[in-house]
Amino acid sequence: MSKLAIKVNIGSRVYPLTITPEEEALIREAAKRVNENMKQLEHTYEVKDKQDLLAMTSLFFANKLLELEKQNQTTGA
Repeated sequence: MSKLAIKVNIGSRVYPLTITPEEEALIREAAKRVNENMKQLEHTYEVKDKQDLLAMTSLFFANKLLELEKQNQTTGA
């Protein structure tokens, strides 16, 4: 299986990743959504510390994941 070296920017930091080519679009979209959520939180709460924004964004997406898992359990999917 071939590997691809990419760099993603999250919170003004560059992170090098080694992924499969099939993962690239999903990883880039995930990084885009993290950055968008951080910007929204920064404007909504006037938080400037990137670490706080990353923590709040992590909590936001973890909550969304838990909501989806709960929905899947109740629907039997």
